[in-house]
Amino acid sequence: MSNYDVFNGDADGIFAWHQLRLAHPRDATIVTGVKRDVNLASKVNAEEGDLVTIMDVSHAKNRKDVKRLLESGAIIEYFDHHDPNELIAHPNITYHINTEPNISTGLIVNSHVKGKNCLWSIATAFGDNHMELATNMAKSEGLDDEQILLLKQIGLTVNYNSYGQTLEDLFYSPEEIAEAVKACGSDIFRFTEQSDIFSTLLKNFSNDMSSAVCQEPYSISDNGVIYKLPNESWTHRVMGSFSNHLVSTNKDLACAIAVLNSDETYRISVRSSLNNPHGAGDLCKKFGGGGREKAAGINNLPDSELEEFKEEFEEAF
Repeated sequence: MSNYDVFNGDADGIFAWHQLRLAHPRDATIVTGVKRDVNLASKVNAEEGDLVTIMDVSHAKNRKDVKRLLESGAIIEYFDHHDPNELIAHPNITYHINTEPNISTGLIVNSHVKGKNCLWSIATAFGDNHMELATNMAKSEGLDDEQILLLKQIGLTVNYNSYGQTLEDLFYSPEEIAEAVKACGSDIFRFTEQSDIFSTLLKNFSNDMSSAVCQEPYSISDNGVIYKLPNESWTHRVMGSFSNHLVSTNKDLACAIAVLNSDETYRISVRSSLNNPHGAGDLCKKFGGGGREKAAGINNLPDSELEEFKEEFEEAF
């Protein structure tokens, strides 16, 4: 019998996985990737009796492979906060899915393990831009301001590192981050001290964000802004963090960051406004993308459809 742990390569996926395995240890083959590598279940070839745990990966995008794994006799446990579309009725799958706007996969896992080592889940909330919720949770755990800032920086920088067209755009592969996280055990603050990973990410996060805020918007409307950025490693890395920054600094603002891909299509990151955290997922679905109410994306939008996307974005928000 083999075990597989499948999770998104961002802060939410990695930290949710770590919190779950701290509470329920299990040796498993890790399957992960850059944030937009959403078809991770396709990389698993399980057999009868194998255990497959999937975290922070869209069920809607992986349904065909989940069905394949179930038909092979695998047992699946699924933790996620994206719109799952149609669930599969099968005795071998257990779903832990919550699509509320202010939820992360880490917070779902936190409930499942009854709050054991919950600082990892608070970092996922920071990484997914649930700032007020994460801060309140951190305060309820008795953390001081310096510890809360560190927790926020850990969530933001690991999330930042997951964005990229390819692994080459990242400073560290998701597997390297997962290994470093695993070495921390229950002490999340060890992540800031055990190697140069955190300091490298924090320095480059700051540099890339400084570059992003100097860019001119492509389009501005009453309740939204769209940026169109060139095909460079830093623009792919920073697009999610820049999106979160924009909606955090104006809570009535929705935003979209369109970064040119090497094939002349656009990769788009969309955020609903914090005061009305709905609509991002439905908008992106119209263009072959997906996500959740508060945050969603499109991997390959043809240049010819960018104007239509702009019109739909302005209508949605």
